[in-house]
Amino acid sequence: MSYIRCAACGKSYERKDEVALDIANTILHKGCPEDSIGLEVIDEGTFEEIVLKYSFFDSKRI
Repeated sequence: MSYIRCAACGKSYERKDEVALDIANTILHKGCPEDSIGLEVIDEGTFEEIVLKYSFFDSKRI
């Protein structure tokens, strides 16, 4: 289980959860309602794919 939680619902991410990464480097579950800010999405995939793809995330959290 991850230490990173969804900003919209507060649930911890599982490796295979479908997520979206926005321009503020915030990860949200794809099924969660959009937040009021509505920032542009720059990438989508599973939580594991996103964490491994971007160096600013700690891969030990997956």
